[in-house]
Amino acid sequence: MENHTSKRSLRVALVLGTAVAGTALVGWGGLAAWQAYTENAGNSVAAGTLVHNNYVSSNCASVIGVAPVGVGPGWCSAFMTITGADPANSVLPATGVVKIDNTGTLQSTFSMSMPSAPTGSLCADLTLQVTSLSAGGPGTPYPTTALSTTMGATAVDNDAGTPSATWSPNGTAGTGTGATGNTFTFTVAAGAGFAGHYADSGQSCSFSILFTQTAA
Repeated sequence: MENHTSKRSLRVALVLGTAVAGTALVGWGGLAAWQAYTENAGNSVAAGTLVHNNYVSSNCASVIGVAPVGVGPGWCSAFMTITGADPANSVLPATGVVKIDNTGTLQSTFSMSMPSAPTGSLCADLTLQVTSLSAGGPGTPYPTTALSTTMGATAVDNDAGTPSATWSPNGTAGTGTGATGNTFTFTVAAGAGFAGHYADSGQSCSFSILFTQTAA
């Protein structure tokens, strides 16, 4: 009799122990189910674009990262071709026009330079001047200079006649193909020695202009 009672007590203890263990598991599971979370997903960073067009006879898009060297990809159409110049005719002075259009999304500054010296013996007897059209009247970012040396980086103006740092993305001052501040006129004229230098006969001069755009 006593043996049966002991077994029954053991079974009751096992059942109660199992119930308590189950309650503990349910309790911990319940705590886990009540945890709360928030997430800020989809964060991203995108770079703006730095692009401009150089327009002479057709649009030529800028190249990024590496300055063009010589002729070939990255250089645009020549804006000036002069033939038959002599001291007695009106071929000189001659002009060529370049239009620069900021087509990117970033504000930027613009400068022009002549990274390589002009080539040809005629260059020493010629001069170069660069003017731009602005609201305050024609500006002269590059004054009349002998066409015989390189041109350092020279800041150019926008159509409000203010420094080029205020050039902005599309739709604001300084943008749009043909905007006055984007138009630069290059004038090549005879220097003081051209008329008297007989060795200039049959000679030539060539040069390249580089426009550089930098994010402001």
